[in-house]
Amino acid sequence: MTTTTTGTFYVNKDRPGRPAISEHTSDAGEFVLKMRLIDNQGPRTVEVYETRWVGPAAAAWRAQHRNLKAGDALRLVLSNPRAMPGTVSPETHAAISSCELLPAHAPAAAQTA
Repeated sequence: MTTTTTGTFYVNKDRPGRPAISEHTSDAGEFVLKMRLIDNQGPRTVEVYETRWVGPAAAAWRAQHRNLKAGDALRLVLSNPRAMPGTVSPETHAAISSCELLPAHAPAAAQTA
């Protein structure tokens, strides 16, 4: 049985030698989109996710969303998340089943006294 995780995740920052978003063609000739994401669970509780999305749906989605940047919010369905050792702390690796870019949050309006 496949384990599924759903939720809102955020595009991580680029790191030296580790871009937040990358793409390549697999040995089998399939498009592969890799995204480093964070699951912001509250103060000092952030988990890193390394995700992969393979196939034509990933290629089409990426073509429509070329301007992704750190902090952009995504609604994801992930399959088979697995905890792995990371370079600094553990990270979760998972395959993307579906992805939706969420609208940017409007800046908070100043409150009047």
